[in-house]
Amino acid sequence: MMASLDVRQFPEAKNAAAIFRRRRLGSCWPIKFVNRRKIIFFLVFLVGLAALTSPVLASESTKHAKLSNTELKSRALTVVKAVRKLVYSYNDKDRDLTRDFDAEYLATRTTERKSLRDQWHKKIEDAQASSVRDYRQNYASDAALLREELQRRLPKGLQRRDLPKLYSNPENVLTLELIADDLELLAKSLPET
Repeated sequence: MMASLDVRQFPEAKNAAAIFRRRRLGSCWPIKFVNRRKIIFFLVFLVGLAALTSPVLASESTKHAKLSNTELKSRALTVVKAVRKLVYSYNDKDRDLTRDFDAEYLATRTTERKSLRDQWHKKIEDAQASSVRDYRQNYASDAALLREELQRRLPKGLQRRDLPKLYSNPENVLTLELIADDLELLAKSLPET
C-alpha cells in the first residue's frame, strides 16, 4: 500500500506538487504543439519531395519502356560491356600489383614484410573501391532501370527477383561481375519481338 505525503509533516510537499502540476500542464502543450508542427511540416515536405521526384523516375523508366526488345537488348548489352570493362580493368590492376608485391616480398627481410603486405592490401582495396565507385557514378541507375524493364518484359517463368539490391549498392568487384552476368542473361533471354 502506498503512503501519501502528509502535508502537515512536510508543508513544502504541497508547494512542490503545485509547482510540478503547473510545470507539467503549462509547458506540455507547447511541446506537443511544436512536435505536431514539426511532424506536419515533415510530412508535407516528404509529399512534396515525392511529387517532385516521381516524374523524374517515371520519365527514366518510360525511357526504356518505349524501346523495342531489340533496342532494349542492345542497350543492356552495352551496359554489360561497360561493367565488364571495369571488372577487367580491376583484374589487370590486381594482377600487376600482385606481381610487384611477389617480387618485392621475396627480396625484403622478414621484419619488413608485414608493412609491405599492408601497403599491397591497401592498394588492392583502393583499386577495388575505385571500380565500384565508377560503376555507381556511371552505370548503377541505368543498369537497375534496364533490369527492371527486362524483368517486366520477360515471361513469369524467366523472371529473377533475387538481385535488385546488388545493382544499386555493390560491395566489391565480384558483385559487379555478378551484375554483368545477370543483366546479360536477362537481355539474352528477352524475345526478339
